[in-house]
Amino acid sequence: MAKHWHMVYLFSVWQLHTIEVAAFNLDTQNVLQKNGNPGSLFGYSIAFHQQLNPAKKNLLLVGAPRSKHQNQVNVTGVVYQCDLTTTSDRCQPIQFDNKEFLDSKGINGQWMGVRVVSQGPGKNVMTCAHRYQQWDPSPSLYVPRLVTGQCYLLGDNLQVGQEERKWRRVVCDSQHLQRPRTHAWFAYCQQGHGASFAKDNKSLLFGAPGAYYWKGIIRMELLDDLDIFTEDSRETGDLNQLNTELIPLKSDSYLGFSIDSGMALIRKGELTIVSGAPRGGYSGQVAFLKPDPVTQTNLSVELVLSGPGLASSFGYDVAVVDLNGDGWEDLAVGAPEFFVKDGLVGGAVYIYINNKGKNWDKIVPTQLLGPKESMFGLAVENIGDINQDGFGDIAVGAPYDGSGQVYLYYGSSDGIHKKPAQVISSGSNKVTLFGYSLSGNLDVDNNQYPDLAVGSLSDSVFVFRARPVVSVSSTLKVTPNQIDITKEQCDKRTCFFTAQACFTYTAHPASLNPKLMLNYTFEADAQRRKARLDFVRSSRGRLELPGQKREVCTETRLRLLRDIKDKLHNISVSVAISLWTSSDLSNLTPVLNHFQPKSIVSEIILINKGCGSDNICQSNLEIQYKFCSRKTQNNQDVFESLARDDGVAVITPSKEDIALEITVTNREGDDAHQSHSIISLPDTLHYSTIVYNTAAGTQVTFYIILSTSGISLSTKEVNVTLQLETKSVQTIQPVEALAKVVFDLELQVYGLARPSQVSLGKTLKGESAVKSLDEIGTPVRFDFKIINLGRPLKSFANASLNIYWPKENAVGKWFLYLTQISSDGVQSVPCSPAEEVNPLKGVKGWHTPSRKRREAEFDALFTDGSFLPTRRKHKTLTCSDGLKCVEMRCPLLGLDTTAVLVLHSHLWNTTFTEDYSSLNYVDIVVDATLSLTNTPENIGLKPENPGTKVKLTVFFEREVKYIAKIAWWIILLTVIALLLLLAVLVFLMWKRGCINCLAQKSSHDEELKKETTPLKG
Repeated sequence: MAKHWHMVYLFSVWQLHTIEVAAFNLDTQNVLQKNGNPGSLFGYSIAFHQQLNPAKKNLLLVGAPRSKHQNQVNVTGVVYQCDLTTTSDRCQPIQFDNKEFLDSKGINGQWMGVRVVSQGPGKNVMTCAHRYQQWDPSPSLYVPRLVTGQCYLLGDNLQVGQEERKWRRVVCDSQHLQRPRTHAWFAYCQQGHGASFAKDNKSLLFGAPGAYYWKGIIRMELLDDLDIFTEDSRETGDLNQLNTELIPLKSDSYLGFSIDSGMALIRKGELTIVSGAPRGGYSGQVAFLKPDPVTQTNLSVELVLSGPGLASSFGYDVAVVDLNGDGWEDLAVGAPEFFVKDGLVGGAVYIYINNKGKNWDKIVPTQLLGPKESMFGLAVENIGDINQDGFGDIAVGAPYDGSGQVYLYYGSSDGIHKKPAQVISSGSNKVTLFGYSLSGNLDVDNNQYPDLAVGSLSDSVFVFRARPVVSVSSTLKVTPNQIDITKEQCDKRTCFFTAQACFTYTAHPASLNPKLMLNYTFEADAQRRKARLDFVRSSRGRLELPGQKREVCTETRLRLLRDIKDKLHNISVSVAISLWTSSDLSNLTPVLNHFQPKSIVSEIILINKGCGSDNICQSNLEIQYKFCSRKTQNNQDVFESLARDDGVAVITPSKEDIALEITVTNREGDDAHQSHSIISLPDTLHYSTIVYNTAAGTQVTFYIILSTSGISLSTKEVNVTLQLETKSVQTIQPVEALAKVVFDLELQVYGLARPSQVSLGKTLKGESAVKSLDEIGTPVRFDFKIINLGRPLKSFANASLNIYWPKENAVGKWFLYLTQISSDGVQSVPCSPAEEVNPLKGVKGWHTPSRKRREAEFDALFTDGSFLPTRRKHKTLTCSDGLKCVEMRCPLLGLDTTAVLVLHSHLWNTTFTEDYSSLNYVDIVVDATLSLTNTPENIGLKPENPGTKVKLTVFFEREVKYIAKIAWWIILLTVIALLLLLAVLVFLMWKRGCINCLAQKSSHDEELKKETTPLKG
């Protein structure tokens, strides 16, 4: 492994997602457009129809429900036939002049043309008017007209034929309306919004979503219904019973709003009807129906699919189509009002791939989503196999996507391609709601590819023709296809390669054999910015393919560049293709198959002996990390781990940078070619520089220097993603470097008692005699100074000073009586509990009933008869030893730099003189700590639990006393000793004559006194 084998990339990633849809095989340049009268809603519904009688003609039938026939007053709605073989943009109205049609009365405003359908080439046509008003024999104020709706049938030539059938069909007829109870049920049937020819080719299907208070019904009638052997018509709810309970949907479901059918949905060869109820079940439902095998006049509901979301209009349109070509028909359901909260979704289509007719309710549908507010799924149409690959395709209208767009989705063996193969629009700013109606599955230009018609609500319709699709098969051969660069000395001489590409094409139909001009482009090392090969000859050109399955080849020459760095990975050579215009196709030029690869790749294998016999280098890269602090000592960087004892790194934001130590190893692995690490930083950490450590053998260590200036108070952790990459073979999972973020508040507290020493005399005053604060005892104040060395606490943290106040001694006597708490430098907020401040202020006379018990305790406590102590006795009293304390919590709101809290108190002298007078002095220790309250978890104190201890010393003034309890014999001996001492003194004085001297002196003094006595005169 080379010494400098490791690179580091640091970056921020912005991802922009766009959807590009290339045009596939619908020609958008030569579009046929037909226009109707302004305001007529020309294009509200459309249907391709191939007329075979009297002559073959491809038509587009267009409904214009707000139009009127020439020379008529009533706005009945008109259905137009547009000849697709002419270039005229105008269409001809279909005349409904048959006597059966003329019997219709309430045709003004009936919206004829709201639905137009064709049974197929050379067959029948049906058009409906869902607002047709049936005259009521007894109209009332509330039901002046019956909005029943009606449908007309026409033959292949768009006229009434000779068949034995009724050409005018009304579902909600007199049979429904003659019963009083059912009159209101069928007054607003609105037949015709959903109508179709059944796939059994002998039945008609009608939806009447307004029946049964908008629950809706489906009606099936035979096309030729006047034959004597004709079966009875069928209807959901039973045509004879008219029983709404037989329809397992709720009112206001709109069953019959859309309708289609298939012969291989549940059972092959058996008709199954599919109808949408876009307001059923709060989101929309789709019902599967079949003729009831028991009741000949009933259509029974076999199963019901419910849509996702709420009010998504699931079932607004339905289409039956075999998408995967397995012979079982699949189902596409539009839900144009589906949305995702705060998302860019405006409509959806759900694709149900048939599981051989079983478990429809358990199928997980494929979801196709449309742009926001586009009403994607308002129209869903089976358009046949538009690219002739053997799978059915669908078109989806999104009329509110701008001015309207249509999305084409092609089927596949897996079901459907979720990405649209093509998106088409009108290409005109004057056209709105393009895609409101769709019709397909008819080849109008006879090239054996079905085409597509699109309607709008701007009185215009458009026909897009499908272009033939060709699939080009390519082969690519590079000679030589492997090389040992070292052995061939390609760094000293030029090594050459030859690339040969061969092409053939196939198309549908097999008779299609145009000469195709194919563009080709060779590329070498296309995935690299700087290729390791370049071309000696031209890398691009054009060649002609003369016909299907006829191969044509071309080649080019390449050379290997010298001094290439990557000698490990193979060198890719590819050739990409595209079509040029055809030389002999007079109609539409073919297009390349959208789903085939557009290029083919071959590789030149580079043989590397350093990678073993299999020529595969398998590295064993591993990465380790550690968050560190960065300090400078003796002009050198010193890195210390930020990990705590539990192994979790903790970052404390400051002006100093931190470092991310990264160690990469490659032990017991092959060479790691062009290895590098990708480091993705969060927004809270900013890259500063990189410091490399010495690399040795299979290990390298380096430090990423990071600034923490981007970390805010809301940051609780930082996450750095470390990803190793190498050109060698190794799957390396990313590593997440995680560290917690903690803001340390540098708070300090100091305490002092004033005075710190107190001397107490022998004055005793019982508790019952205390009437004022001054009589309690000596006043003492405790000063606490809080210093904030960091940022002010005004905005992000709440701290408090917790003082453990010695309220009583161990036996419950008053000790330090707290009278007042004052503060400076913080907001004035009372400490808690507030009742511990001057607690006796509300007690009359401050009399305590427990006094006798306390005095008795005193008498029992001091009864010993010791002599004077030979040394000074003292005791230290704390909350954990000898005192009962209460915690006073004082908030430090608004602390900036400094604050002072003062606790004013009085010593309870009586307690001290009674309980502690045998001691020379007492030390009282008051504890105070700082803590945080209601603060985010990433904010802490530094150091943890900072606090202080305040000591107060109390001295006792003492009088010397002698204890009276002395034995009697000691007293007796003392008296005898004193008498003996007196006798000895008398004897000594007599011996010396002192006694006579004293007697003589006494007599002399007497005589002198007499001589000096004055005379009385």
